[in-house]
Order: sequence, then C-alpha cells, then structure tokens
Amino acid sequence: MSHRQSTHVPAVRAETEKSLGIALRSSPINFCWTGDVRKRYTDFLVYEIRKDGSVIHLEDYDVDEAAEQQARNFTHPNAPKPTPVPFVKPVVITSTPIQPVADNDRVALASLIQEHVAAKLLELDENIQAKKQLPADERNVIFETIADRAERGKVHQEIRRIFGGRIETVADAFGVITASGARWATNIRKQGQNQGKGKGRGGRDQRREQGGRNSRENGLSFAKLGGDYLHFTLYKENKDTMDAINTIARLLKVKASNFGFAGTKDRRAATVQRVSVFRQRSSNMIWLNSRLPNVKIGDFSYEQQPLQLGQHGGNEFIITLKNCLPLGGGAELSVERRMRSIQQSLECGLAYLKHHGYINYFGLQRFGTHSIGTHLLGMEILKGDYEGAIDDILHVDDNLLQDVLNNAPKNQTNGNGFDNNRDDLNRARAITTWKATKNADKALELLPKRFSSEFAIIRHLGRNPKDYMGAILSITRGMRMMYIHAYQSFVWNHMVSHRWAKYGDRVVEGDLVVLPEDKFNIDGTVAVLDGEAVSEPGSDIDDFYAQAYALTAADVANCKYTIFDVVMPTPGFDVMYPRNDIGDEYATFMRKEENGGLDPYEMRRRHKEFSLSGNYRHILGRFIVEPEYCIRRYSDDTQQMYPTDLDFCNHKKKLEKQKVRAERKYPAVAKWNHFADNASTWDSAMATDRRRKASQEPASEGTTTTNETWVQTGIDGDSKRVKLARHHQVKTEEGHLVTKAHSPVEVGLPPIKIEDAEASIPLNAVIAAPKSLSEAYYESIGQAPRPKIDFEKTLKKEMKVDIVASVETEQPSDDKYNWYGNNMPTISNAAPSNDDTKVVESVSNRKTTSRSPSPVDETKVCGIEVPTFRTASTNPIVAPSEANDVDDNPKANKVAVILKFQLKTSNYATIVLRELMGTNVEA
Repeated sequence: MSHRQSTHVPAVRAETEKSLGIALRSSPINFCWTGDVRKRYTDFLVYEIRKDGSVIHLEDYDVDEAAEQQARNFTHPNAPKPTPVPFVKPVVITSTPIQPVADNDRVALASLIQEHVAAKLLELDENIQAKKQLPADERNVIFETIADRAERGKVHQEIRRIFGGRIETVADAFGVITASGARWATNIRKQGQNQGKGKGRGGRDQRREQGGRNSRENGLSFAKLGGDYLHFTLYKENKDTMDAINTIARLLKVKASNFGFAGTKDRRAATVQRVSVFRQRSSNMIWLNSRLPNVKIGDFSYEQQPLQLGQHGGNEFIITLKNCLPLGGGAELSVERRMRSIQQSLECGLAYLKHHGYINYFGLQRFGTHSIGTHLLGMEILKGDYEGAIDDILHVDDNLLQDVLNNAPKNQTNGNGFDNNRDDLNRARAITTWKATKNADKALELLPKRFSSEFAIIRHLGRNPKDYMGAILSITRGMRMMYIHAYQSFVWNHMVSHRWAKYGDRVVEGDLVVLPEDKFNIDGTVAVLDGEAVSEPGSDIDDFYAQAYALTAADVANCKYTIFDVVMPTPGFDVMYPRNDIGDEYATFMRKEENGGLDPYEMRRRHKEFSLSGNYRHILGRFIVEPEYCIRRYSDDTQQMYPTDLDFCNHKKKLEKQKVRAERKYPAVAKWNHFADNASTWDSAMATDRRRKASQEPASEGTTTTNETWVQTGIDGDSKRVKLARHHQVKTEEGHLVTKAHSPVEVGLPPIKIEDAEASIPLNAVIAAPKSLSEAYYESIGQAPRPKIDFEKTLKKEMKVDIVASVETEQPSDDKYNWYGNNMPTISNAAPSNDDTKVVESVSNRKTTSRSPSPVDETKVCGIEVPTFRTASTNPIVAPSEANDVDDNPKANKVAVILKFQLKTSNYATIVLRELMGTNVEA
C-alpha cells in the first residue's frame, strides 16, 4: 500500500487522529506550546525495559575485520552517488604492448556498472596487461550489490567479452560481484563458491569462525555455552523490528520464525531491544555488523529459553522536539523568552500528567503508515471479504501509478528518502505488472523483498488464482493478527472518546474494573470487594482468566475505585461490555456500515484464527518513573541533540583505540607506569627468577652478587621504590667475605659501612638523606625526575602528550637505568593498574531514572553535548529560575525540548506528546 500523506503537518495529523478516534485530552487546558517530532530518525530514541525495571542498552558490538574491510571497499547501492569521473586513460610505463578497450565497449561497461567502478576495472586491466605486480588489496574490484540474477549474469558475460578473459568475476550470496585478474582469480573463485553454497572452510562460514574473541565458542556445545538460544541486543535505525529480523534471517539462511522478541519497536526511530535466535553462535553473527546498514547487534548471551511477546516491562523514551514555540505569537519573542515560556508550559504539563495521567489511546503507528489503514484491512477480514482485503493490500497510489505508466527511472526520488521511494516505485511496478498480466514470476522479480505480504499474496494467487482466503493465510500470522487487532484498537479509541466526552474522570455505575481470580466464586459472582487495584494502569490486560466486574451504585457511592481502576474492553466473544449506555454505544458504533457492519456480541468466525476473544485496557495511563526534561537552543535541524547508543559505543571504541595507540607510540611511558603501579609484582618476579637461578647454578667461588638495597621514594608508605645501590661480596686478604656497596657516593648518600659478613640491610629500610631519594638519584645521573604520565588526561587532550625528550628516545626493551641488572625478568600484564583499565563507564551502569550528564565523558560523546535532565518542580506555577542552555553559538535561534520518560507495555509516546503539547489545529 502507498504511504498516507505526512502526519507531521499539524492539520493532517489532527484530521488523521480524529478519524481514528483520538479526539480528546485528559487535561481541560491546552498547555500552549508545540514542536516538531522526528526531524531526524535519531531524535526519537526507544529503549526496551526488562521485567525487573532495568533499561536495555547496547554496550558493545564486535565487527568481523574481514567483512569490515570488504565493506569499506564496497559502495552500498543506497549511498549517494559520487560525481562521475571522466575516463582518463592511466599512463603505464611499460615495454609490454597494451591492448586498449574499444570506446563502444567502454560505453557498454559504464551502462552496466558505476562509472568510477568501471574506471577501476579499466585500470586493473591495463596493470594486468603490463604484468605489473600489485599488492593483494589492489587486485580486486568490488561492485555494488546487484539483486537481479539475470542482470548479474549479463555483467559476467560482458566483462568476459570486453576484457577477453583477462578479468574474472564472481558473485557472493548477497549479490556483490568481485572482479579479479585471471592470474589471481583462484582464491576468489573458491571464496565465491563457498559463499554461494554456504559450506566448506571458505566464504562466509570461515569468516564466522574467525569472529574474533567469540571463535573459542565453536568447539563447545550449546549446553556448555548456557542454552540453545542466543540472546543479543539489537540496535536499529529507521527499520521495523520485523524488517530487521527478516534481513538478518535471510543473510544467515535461517527462518525468521527462529527469532524471538518481547515487542516490536517503532520504525522511524533509533531503538534498542533484546532478541533471541535458536542455535546460533555469536561468532557466526558479528559479521552482520559490517553488512547491515543502520543495524548493530552485540552483548551476546546464551539462554535456555527464547524471548516471547510481552516479556518486557515497557519502554524508555528520549525524544527531541525541535522548532519548539509557545502558541500565540511566540515566534516573535527572543530565544530567552521563548525558552522561559516553553519551560513554564512544560512544567505545568508534566506536573498535570504525573498526577492525572493521560487518555490511553492507541497511537497512529498502531494503524500503519499507508493510505489504507491496517484497521480497514482487519475490518474486511472480519466481514469475510477476503478479496476486498487483498485489493487493499495490493493498492497502488495514483501518483506512483502515474510514474509507472510514464516509465519513470527506478532511482527517482520524490523527497522522502532515496531508498523508500525506489522501493515504493518498484512495488508499484510489480503490482501493476501482476494486475495487467497475471504473471506472478515477472511481478515477483520486480517486487522488493521487504514487502513480504504482497510477495506472499502474489505468489499464492499465481498458483491458485481464486483462493483469496488462502492468499490471506499465506501472509505471516503476526501480520494477519496485526490487521485484526488494529480494528479492535480503532473501536476502543472511539469508545473511550465517547465515554470521556460524556463522563470525564468520574466513575459511574456500570463501569468495569478487573479483579483477581480469587475475588470470584465458582459461579462467577463476586466474593470479596476491597477496592484493591490488581494491575498497572495504562496497559492491556491479556490474562486469559481476567474477569471484569461492573460497578454498582453502592460501589460508586463508597468511592472504592478511581478512574485509574476503570477499564474498557476491545471487541471480543470473551469480554464483558460496560453495563451502562457505553456498552450500548459499542453495538451502535460497530453496526454502522462504515465501521464494518459487525455485531460486538458475535465475534466468533469459522476460521478459528479470526475469532477474537478481546481484552481489557485501562482508560488512563501513567508514567512508570518520574519524567525528566531539558531545554536547549540550537541552530540546525539536522543537529543530533542526544547521543544514541551507537554513539556511546563508538565513543568507547575510540577511547580504547586512542589508548592503544598512545601505548604503542610511547611504550617506555606505558612500561614505566606499569612498573610504578606494580612494584610488588616486579619484586615477586625478581625473587622467583633468583630462586630459579640459585637452584640451577652451582655455587660461585669468586665474587658473587647478593642482595640489592631498595628504598621507598615517598614518606606516605606507598609501594613505589627505587634502587639505592648494588652490593657485592668479595674476599679479603684474610679470606673473609665482606659485602660492599657499589659507588654509594654517586647517589648522594653517606657510605654504608658493613662490619662483617653477617651484616645485612633490610630491603625496606628507609635511609635519611638531605634530599629526597628520587631527587638525589636523578641529580646523580643528570636527569630531571620522570613524572608518571596520566593516560586519561592525555586522551582528553586529543593525544597531545607532552613528554620529556629522554622518554621519547627510550627503547622499550632497554633497561637504561639498570634497574634489574642485565637479565631483566618479565611479568604478566594480567593485573594492570586501575588507571590502565578505567577507560569508559559501562553503558549498563547508566542510571535508568536520573542519568548522569555523561556516562562516558564529562561533556561530549562523539561531539554531541550530553544534556543534564531535570524533573518538574512540585510547584509548576513558579517556574525554575533558569533553563538549560548549552549552545553558545550566536546563530542558535531555535529551541529544542528533550523529554525522557518510561511507559508500560502498549502505551504510546506520541499520545503523551499530544497530551503534553498544544496544537495549531484543534482536533
């Protein structure tokens, strides 16, 4: 189906909401400010919440280096097209005659592939003819993805013809063609064969097994790993949950039914959720991070059970609204006045919703983004009009149909995004071809695979032209049920609007509340009534045994229940309707022809799947935790105002890479810091090494080296020490052994007198000196004291490390100051210092209710300011003294509001925003 007119226009959105029953607000006042939602997809962030209340974040993701390198050399078909480069024949200095490619063949080559790719191919051919030796990474040319198999075959044939067999090509399982000279093509042929078959030790399976640190899992059974189900965190941008999972399943060559998840997330957003997959290894999946645009997976764990729908506690939203203005001439105010006015409205709105809640409507996304809503499809399925439902699913918008008839280019865009418009145009071509020719194979060749419902219907009708019910059943069960549930949501929205308009927040006789099973007797009568609420307000109640109770006049008079306890049913055969005029309104509304002509008391169908049992939903919803906000001013609508989880991960990886580079660039600094922080470990290594040598070597008859004197360099009792002197045992003329210090004066200390061979000096002895020991030592060797380098401070200065020249010239393998003699022992780096390991705080440690200004850095993550959130004041009439303002750019003349709140399952953030803001067009 074609997309409906954009609901970002206030008038269009208000009209759409009204047609779907979203007509009223819980507040009797308009909070008088407005803003634009989803200027960018990443302005709308959604994080899944576990049952225990913790928020799921993507902490880290791995990348298969081989796949990443291939991805760098590969131009994605959805990427912006580079400026065509005119063909300039490269100059190759060689004595070997080169056969040039004919001009007409150059034109033919440019028509098949991108011009810059064709230029690389021509250059490769000339190097091959010149017998020039090329490094391995310059021997291949990777094309863009070609999904059409016939088109790929034509490319193969033309390249063989044009270059006379000097260049060979092979396509992998994803339609990516790699070209290589025939003399180097052996490996690429093997790789392509293995990738195509998905077997053997090469290709994709080999890449999976080389998946970095997870490769050790390949030798363990799933039982030893923890379970048959691999759970991972899925981060996605501008993709439906099912679209992302279907793509992953296709690349892994497994069924989409092998995946499980707790709930679907918005498409036009950046979302994070947990997903499970049956019998897959993490090492087999990390390569997907290099293949899937706008999708990242990570944080793997093995579990015994899969994830199922409903196994989450809700969602956390961080939403940025841009171009925020107070209603009624706010555009003429200064930025400071606008921020002040918006803050006053925001404080009042949040305070009201915290205490009074919001009408728990089903949001627009419940009804799809197409011109024919999913509730209309569900209505036709419930009526038994399967042919009409198929016609609506295969509907083509008039402007797209006109483009098809005019044979518009495949890559034409109408301003809503290159990828989506291209797919929509190809979908229109496929459906038009099917309706005109009834040739299913030809239509399916044109249809993009992401349109799974249309694909299933056309394929089924191509085999069984009149089996319309079978065509509906060929659609995935989740999609079929989405259509039917959308109709239930459509009815519920209209009914709750009717009730709120008539009774508001009053509890009236006949209203329904849901009670625990133990409140009822065997015959269904109420056993005990104590007014206890049994479920969180604002969510669907899907308990099979849930029973509703209609309030009596006595219950209302005794004020046992509030409006937060009242529920209303979605249509079904296993629910109770309100025992007042609202129950009668269900029948009146559903029996209208425009609403389906259905009977709410007859919801069973011949096909069991289309029989609706119904459920209960609270009239009002509430926040899970205290909502928060901040206000900022900015200048550019494309500016990212809050970092995504991908930004946090990339920032973390950047700091880790900088640390590694710093240690490689200044190995002596890293070595010195490690020594200074692990002196006891080095001492232990020295003692072990000496004991080993003593046990293996015979006793010396001449001069032997004994203990060395070490002293502490500070008076605070720390473990950092420096060698004072080396001692030798020598024979006197009388034949006695005497221990003598080696050049003690050189280090600025008085001579140490050893009276006889029994004398000894404790290793931890502290000897007084006119100067500190470290100063005396460095003064004796003519060097300034060596400071410890703080890597954290170094990295924050963007690697601008200021180190003395003596450190820069020191070699990591040299013991320049002869700390341990000529045979310096080695110690393990298994226990580095705290400073070495503290690079970034784990994303899982971020607070779920009041996150610190920056979980990773003090001020910025990937160049994005991390704002400080605040809660609404207890007295909204008096606004706080100041709003958050972090942009010092004088051109920052726009105002943005960033909201952070948590909602229960099936509650809609867009409904909260609608309640919180005003609108220029009243619904």
